[in-house]
Amino acid sequence: MSRADRPIGIFDSGIGGLTVIHALRQLLPQEDLVYLGDTARLPYGTKSHRTIERYTLQMGELLQRHEPKLIVIACNTASAHGLPALQAVSPCPVIGVIEPGAEAAAEVPGPVGIIGTLATVSSAAYELAIRRRDPGKVIHSVACPLLVPLAEEGWFDDPVTDSICRRYMNELPFEVKTVVLGCTHYPTLMTSLERSRPGTRWIDSGRVTAKAVDRMLQGTLGYRTAGARGSLRVQLTDASSRLKEVGSRFLEEALGDVEVVEI
Repeated sequence: MSRADRPIGIFDSGIGGLTVIHALRQLLPQEDLVYLGDTARLPYGTKSHRTIERYTLQMGELLQRHEPKLIVIACNTASAHGLPALQAVSPCPVIGVIEPGAEAAAEVPGPVGIIGTLATVSSAAYELAIRRRDPGKVIHSVACPLLVPLAEEGWFDDPVTDSICRRYMNELPFEVKTVVLGCTHYPTLMTSLERSRPGTRWIDSGRVTAKAVDRMLQGTLGYRTAGARGSLRVQLTDASSRLKEVGSRFLEEALGDVEVVEI
């Protein structure tokens, strides 16, 4: 098989990365995708740097079984703490979701807000990536540890979610009109987020990452040559009874068959 016809591997700490899969399926429908979710060990956002880095390397090793042409770390926390380590050992290119999100944020005038897990915010990865592009950019970051559990529970449009989103968003100064969704779970909570902060421009790291993948395929990696719609293979390290229901809402299409893999 030529490199261009190999699949793209995507992994996340859970099912939040299915929002990245959704963006890839919209932009690059012909590509074969393999998704790996570490549902047995989520969340990553409350764990130490060393643990997240180790998990990232293990997930990358599992994806290498599929001989991908590219690996996408569809997890902001793993991108912040594990990307350099995986890039150093991977036989194929590896990208994360932080650099594309930071690039989009740097292009917007005025101050920006970053919302993410505790580990992502504590790493200052977004601030560093944005300031490499715009050293004078004013950035306000807020850790939102309760949002991932709400998304995983499927509480996408709920008064409790509204209340928690409002409390987090109130920590951002009024002058912040652009907010980066620094976690791939967060797009599923957009109804509540928009109600909590009307008139805000939201940067979806999944969508901008899909565009970054497209640019890479335009280069040496190449597009899949077959014209038919690409396949999606979903593997998880643990499967709960509600997974298909919630996962389908993340993916915005039927999730289909799910394989459980051992770490």
